[in-house]
Amino acid sequence: MDINIRHAKDYDIEHILSFSKKLCDYSRANHDIKCKYDDYELVTKAIVEKVRTAFQNRDENTLYLVAESDQIPLGYVFAKIYEETQTADNGTGRVGLLDELFVDEKARSMGLGQKMIDETIKWFQANNICRVKLHAYSWNQSAKTIYEKNGFTEYAVSYEKFI
Repeated sequence: MDINIRHAKDYDIEHILSFSKKLCDYSRANHDIKCKYDDYELVTKAIVEKVRTAFQNRDENTLYLVAESDQIPLGYVFAKIYEETQTADNGTGRVGLLDELFVDEKARSMGLGQKMIDETIKWFQANNICRVKLHAYSWNQSAKTIYEKNGFTEYAVSYEKFI
């Protein structure tokens, strides 16, 4: 199977929206039942619109990559460069954010996630970014494993309590 990682084009929007919805569904399915009190249809509509807007407004500080095989999209990555505020006590300045990484279920364990991470890191380096952040849910062991394998370390922990 020939794998290609390329920059997303305008015509990729529907695939990216579909993958973003699948990512949302995957996360939702793994969240505690207590988190599922809202109108999920409204949530997914809002997320899809947010992704559409971000994609349409992409610029030199935004990266969308598509992983494909035989010209069939199998996953995507969304990353961006932003300015960390002066109130960030753990470091300020230009920072990279690997915001979303998704590989379609039928294409997992083929190395696509790793290849997209590699290309994203190259893009950050080409843009003189020396610090990259990302977020993963505590239950998502596969995400934590690939990120740690790539040298990411835990630097913050979020807690919640239902009352």
